[in-house]
Amino acid sequence: MKLIKFKITVIEVESAIKINGKKMQFQQKSIIKENWWLMSCSFPNLNWARLRTYDDLSAEILDCDGSKYTFSNEEEAHYFLMEDEFTQFESLDREDEQEIGISLSLIHIPKGKNERELIEKMYVKQTEIRNEH
Repeated sequence: MKLIKFKITVIEVESAIKINGKKMQFQQKSIIKENWWLMSCSFPNLNWARLRTYDDLSAEILDCDGSKYTFSNEEEAHYFLMEDEFTQFESLDREDEQEIGISLSLIHIPKGKNERELIEKMYVKQTEIRNEH
């Protein structure tokens, strides 16, 4: 199965709207699931990616540099993340904790008031983790 990666930026969307010259309406999708992934090759630093699945079963990944990738389904998004050496945060256990060198109790999913603030918290250096707690 060949995966096609799409990177969509706000500038590209705005340009498409201006080129067509018509007012476009976007239907708001509802989020039915959200989970977080960590890039295993970045340990002990934390490089986060957020995966959202929508009510139409499409999926979207937001990574720590602010890039968004859209997929027709969650399975394609999983393949994309695994290809880039991400592992699902929920699946980490004591064995992973020893390998990472950081207690899982010190690792917290990033939160932000808006997407910009969230993105700023999606890459955390090991020294920052220990200093925060």
